[in-house]
Formats: sequence, structure tokens, C-alpha cells
Amino acid sequence: MIDTAVLWVRAEANMRAGRYADALVHLRHLIEVVDRIDFEYEEWLRAMVECLRALALWREAAACAAYLGATELPGPGTFEQQQARTQAGDALARRGMRLMGIYLSRAGEHGAAAQWLSAAGMPAHHAIELERAGKDADAAVLWQEIMNVDGLQGRPYELALAKINYGLCLHRLGHDRARLALAEATTAVEEVADAFETEGLRERAFDCYQLLARLGSEAGAFENVAEGYLNSVRILRDDGLKLDALRLYEAFVTLARRSGEWHAAAGILREAADYCTRAALPYADDLRLRSAEAWLRAAGEAQAAGHPLQIVENALLAAAESFASVRALRQVVEVYRRLAALELPLKARERYRRLVDRLGEDQQDAPRPVPVPEYLKQLPEYEEVWYVDLAEWELDGDPGLIAAGIMADRRFPDFVRRHALLLVLDLERRGVEVDPVDVVRRLESIRAYPVIAALEHLFMRPVPKVREAVAAAMGSLRFKRSFTLVGQALRDDVAAVREAAANATSRLIFPHAFEPLRRIFEARDLPDPERAHAAALRAIGKINTVEALECLCDRLREGNKQHVELAINALLELTNPELLPYLRHQIELVPPAHRAVLEDTMRRLERRMR
Repeated sequence: MIDTAVLWVRAEANMRAGRYADALVHLRHLIEVVDRIDFEYEEWLRAMVECLRALALWREAAACAAYLGATELPGPGTFEQQQARTQAGDALARRGMRLMGIYLSRAGEHGAAAQWLSAAGMPAHHAIELERAGKDADAAVLWQEIMNVDGLQGRPYELALAKINYGLCLHRLGHDRARLALAEATTAVEEVADAFETEGLRERAFDCYQLLARLGSEAGAFENVAEGYLNSVRILRDDGLKLDALRLYEAFVTLARRSGEWHAAAGILREAADYCTRAALPYADDLRLRSAEAWLRAAGEAQAAGHPLQIVENALLAAAESFASVRALRQVVEVYRRLAALELPLKARERYRRLVDRLGEDQQDAPRPVPVPEYLKQLPEYEEVWYVDLAEWELDGDPGLIAAGIMADRRFPDFVRRHALLLVLDLERRGVEVDPVDVVRRLESIRAYPVIAALEHLFMRPVPKVREAVAAAMGSLRFKRSFTLVGQALRDDVAAVREAAANATSRLIFPHAFEPLRRIFEARDLPDPERAHAAALRAIGKINTVEALECLCDRLREGNKQHVELAINALLELTNPELLPYLRHQIELVPPAHRAVLEDTMRRLERRMR
């Protein structure tokens, strides 16, 4: 165990004596202790910056300073000197400029970052920083150039992203080509989304639909907002992500209201209510009541705008039906009064008056139903995939550059940033001498989404030990994208890689993992199906969702001995009391020999609720 107090005393003593190399040895040990409180860890890093500067180890010094949030970073000369070295073919100078651009970008110095990234030959990063610096005209020119580079012609997704950024730059500039450019971008994204869905890459398709929504929001095209959000909701619904789907329903309602699209808001609220009924969520009546209120608003807007009375009548009738479905009977009477007051044909007005008389004046509304929680009504914040995925393409899986971006980004937790810093420093100090397996282990310890791109590139190496290490590492990265690489590893030619992938599968336990885990369990083209299926079923058993419970009970019904044993063990370890109603339902559906297992689980969960 490292005695940090002793190491720090020795480092300070060496620094006071001017022995910076000796001090640096102790400091390198200290910063490996990533679980220390902020001020202590940052004190060690400030001392490291001092030592590294004294020893002219500029790139390591810049990394430590960037972690600390500095915007004036140490370097071996001015920008012009570094640029001259880069132009002369100095690969280290070029890499240094790339790192400096990334550090400045994360520090919010977008104008300076654009300058460094341009000189470093990173046009996509350069264009992104120009946009962030408010230089849309310059960015548009650069995006147009990027759209024509050879490297993008075989990559329809990244090309679509470049088209989006180009079109939105023109839109913000009020350019007369903006409408055409945005239409081309929309078509490109739609085509890519269709291709992803055809290939079963639903997560990537989801990103595309979010892009369509973003296009519509920025360009004021509500039809794109609707297409993007409703397709996103469909994917989440199909994957059984109930609350995420409801959150996007609410986001769409918010945007529809802001756009004055009350018909769309009313219709989607009713669709969301029906979905909550099917998904056993307790918010259906609240959504129906709000749908009725939106229909009233739609009727009022249509009447004020002088639209045909049939449109007003239909909206009011929809409102009355929705109010009646939640027993808001006083509101139903008021709606029929409004209908009777419209300049409709005499027979229609008489019918509405009779309905008012039949219902009477003494009707009362039922109590307000359980509302959708406020946290589900907040607009979700999604990653800027229109920038992030293009940047990832340009980084080309470089572990050091990816780790540098994480390390300098204060949105990541300190624990994550510190592990990223350690990888950056290791690569800067040892360069090509770093064993790829050690790089994989460092990337695994970072546990942040961007490192998956680096691991995907490392997995392509024809070295079984590296692929095995990557497959094992994926079990620590709990993201849906991880399953793409796990799926490849489960089909690898080397048995050790397949075994590592199966072990990783059993560790990928999070609610959104159910659908990809189910696909692994049902896959029939795997070289080691029993091991992979068992690993997927173990992971499913620990998710504790309704869908996972149903999957386990299906295994009891099928009767495969190995799967039954795994399902029973998982059922006996369930910890979510919200599953009780579903367990009661399943008791009558599983074979009699297994009902005692469900009953034991129910009793245990009931005790947890007391």
C-alpha cells in the first residue's frame, strides 16, 4: 500500500533541493492514487507541472495543466514555432498541436483551439471549434470542403452529420442556400436511419432521429421535430424503456406547445396515455386530462384563426371524449355548451343542448389523477452527436487523443478524468513502448463512453491477446454500444477471446441492456452458444425489470435444464419490490413444479417492503 504522506514529503524535499527528476519519481506514484480528495490530488499535480517544466517535459506538463483547467498551457515554444515544426514533418510537434487544440477546446477557448487544430490538420475539429466560436461563415466553408473529402464518401452517417452542420451554419447566416442544404441533410439522415434499422443497429438509428429533431428545432421545421421524436419514442418503446419513452413523449409535447401545434400536442398526449395503460404506468389519466385541455386550446386557436367550424367542432368533441374518460363530467358539460354556441347546423346545436340538459348542472369532476412527475417533463439533454461522432471519426481510435479529451473535460467525474490523465501521461512518456494490452487496461479503467471507439480499433488488430483483453474490458463499459464489440468477440476465431466476451456479457447489467442481452440469448450463429446464452441469461436475471422477469419465466416454461436452473437462481435473487404484481400474475403461467420459487420470491420481496 502506498504511503502518500511519506511520498509527498520526499517529493517536496527533492523539489526544494532542485532535484526535479527525483521528485518526479515520487509524484508519479502519488497520482496513481486516484481516489484522493480534490485539493490533495491537485496539489500533487501542480507540483508535477513545476517539475515537468523544469525538466522541459512540455507535453506531460501541458496534460497536467489541462487537467487543472489552465488555459495558458506550457509548451516548447510559440504557436508559430510549433506550426513550423509541424509543416517540416515533425510528427511529435503535430501530435502536440492536436493535444493542445483538444485541451483548449475543453477549456472553452474555442477561437484558440480552432487555430491549433487547423494547424494540426484536423478539419472536422477545426470546423466544430469555429462554430462554437460563433464563426459560422468560416465554418460553413470548411464543412463544404469536408463534405467532399474522399474519406467521407464511403461513410454515409458521418457525411450526413457534415451536411447537417453545413446546413445549420447557412441557416444561422440567413443564406439563400440554407433551405436546400437543410433538405439535403434531412434526406441524408433519414436514409442513414433506415439503413441502421435494417441492420438492427437501433441505437444508431435513435441518434439519427434525435438529429432530425435537432434539425427541426433549430430550423423551425416542426415536421422534422415530430418525425425525430416519434421515431425515437418508437425505438424506446420497442426496447421496453418505459420511462425513457415517456420522457420523450413529454419532450415532444413541450416542443409542440412552444410551436403552437396544439393538435399535435393533444394527439400525442392521448397516444402517451394509451401507452401508459399498456405499460402499467400510473399516469394514463393525467395524460388523458391534459390531452383534453390541449384539445380545448386547439379548438380556441382554430376558432380565433377563422378555420372551418368543422375543425373546431372535432377538436371540442375530442376534448369532451377525453374529459369523459377521466370522469371530469363538469368539464364535459362545459364543452357541450361551447359546441351548442357554435354557428353549426340547427340539428347539431339542438343535439348538444340536449346533451347539456341530460347531464345536468350538478356534475362534478373526479379528483385530479396522479400526475407525470416533473423530472420526466424536463427536456432531455443528449450528447451533441452532430459534433461528437464526427470528432470520433477524425480521431480514428487514437487512445491518447481520446483520453486527452476526457481528461480535460470537467463534465466527467474526477475519478474518470484521473484515469484518463494517467493514460495520457503514460503514452506521452513511453510512446510506442507501451504494450497494447496495458493500453486496453488503462482504457477499461476510464469507464467512459468515448473509450469504446479506441477499443474498437484495438480489437481490429490481428493479435489474439489484444482482442482477448478488449473483450474482457467491455464488461466494465455499461453502454449499449458495448454489445456491438461483444457480439463480434463472441464470434471470434480464438476460443480465449470468445470466453472473455462471454464473461464480459455476464457483467453488462443495466436496464437498457435487456434488449441486446436478449438478442445474444436468442442468437443461433454463435460458435459457443451454451456459454454465451448462459452468460446473457445471468445478466438478464440481475436487471430486475418486468421484461427481465418475463424472460426468466419463459425459461421455466420452455424447460431447458440449464436455463431453468439459471432462471431459478436469478428469481431467488430478485430485489425489486415493484415486480410483485407481475410475479403474482406469472405464478399461474409457469409449470406447477416451479411455482414455489415465485412464491418464495414474493414473500421475500413483501418482507422488504415492510
